[in-house]
Amino acid sequence: MLWEGDILLQVGARALAILSVLTETPGRLVGKRELLERVWPDGRVDDANLKVQISTLRKALRGCEGLIRTESSLGYRFLGETVPNDPYRSTQQRCFLAPGLLTEPVGRDDVVSDIVSLLKECRLVTILGPGGIGKTTVALAIARRLADTFADETCFVDLNRIARGDQICEALARALDLSAREAPALEQIKVALQDRRLLLVIDSCEHSIDAVALLVEQVLSFSNEVWILATSRETLRVGAEFVWQLEPLDVPPPSPSNTAVNAARYSAVQLFIRIATEVSDDFRFDDDTASAVVEVCRRLDGIPLAIEMTASMVGTLDIGEILRNLDQRLSVLESDRQATNPIQHSLSSTLHWSSNLLPVNERAVLRHLALFAGAFTLDDAVAAAADDVRDASIVREAVVALANKSFLIVNHEISPPEYRLLRFV
Repeated sequence: MLWEGDILLQVGARALAILSVLTETPGRLVGKRELLERVWPDGRVDDANLKVQISTLRKALRGCEGLIRTESSLGYRFLGETVPNDPYRSTQQRCFLAPGLLTEPVGRDDVVSDIVSLLKECRLVTILGPGGIGKTTVALAIARRLADTFADETCFVDLNRIARGDQICEALARALDLSAREAPALEQIKVALQDRRLLLVIDSCEHSIDAVALLVEQVLSFSNEVWILATSRETLRVGAEFVWQLEPLDVPPPSPSNTAVNAARYSAVQLFIRIATEVSDDFRFDDDTASAVVEVCRRLDGIPLAIEMTASMVGTLDIGEILRNLDQRLSVLESDRQATNPIQHSLSSTLHWSSNLLPVNERAVLRHLALFAGAFTLDDAVAAAADDVRDASIVREAVVALANKSFLIVNHEISPPEYRLLRFV
């Protein structure tokens, strides 16, 4: 919720994040790619999601929708004027944070509070989890909660576009707003961190995990007044690291009699309702639709990004059609094919991008594991993936690595442990 002139904007975090980017420099053309990268920093989505959020903003502006101009195939411009002392803008400038969080994430209040408390005792916390689970969103909420603690010393380092380990120092130097000098980037960083009380939010560390781990160790040794909050699909394996496994949103247990009142108590359903009502004036969550919404959230394992993308389709598909489309289980094996519907296209794109970060052996084993419809043991994985090229030991190592990188869910409560892919994989 945000006041804009005499208009009260009551929209979700994504729409507000888009408005924040557009109003940074009124009149500037903001390309679609820039908006997608800044508003959805922890996952890849397509233009359809952006169009939905732009439409939501225009509806909320009520008579002032012309303030957002579409430049065909290029992007969008904001044609209005901004107030210099906007508290949201000053917070973002003060913290160097990529815009994308102006409201609290759904179902994460306790997690945010717990990690905020943890950071008072531990200088390095890694938020761990699979792609789309909301690591970046939670990290931004934590940084905002700690804004007063670190004053103007909170810095967001986006590693989403980092392709090589030797670019990590450059990314941190840019995030610290260091000017170009002849000294190596690491020396610049060392000097810049002296006598500063600083929170570094380092996002998407899995892109070059070893290089990030080395830099983190060096940064922590430079100063006792630097705290680091990292997000990653795998741990940094640094001595001072505390790992927080981010769990999916809560989903109601399976029941043939899920009522709207009971289902709405669960965070996965709350997120679905919020996005669905943003994109469609016709969406109604009641006892008639509750069971289908619950089943959709269950099929998506409570993963926020998957729920957001799926709920955004209620403007074009009813909930029954959405559920039927999810009956055809997505697979990384099909990532090179053209998806037959918007939901599959968006989720397949996200999965394809994530799996491309894996080494060749792990990616090959993951393709074989995608054939399992449910849980499987390590021996099952070996039987499915071992061949003349990959022996049993290689498959076992790959399965363990995939679990460590949050591609597999592991149930250690039974013996032998069982693995499974997220249901929408």
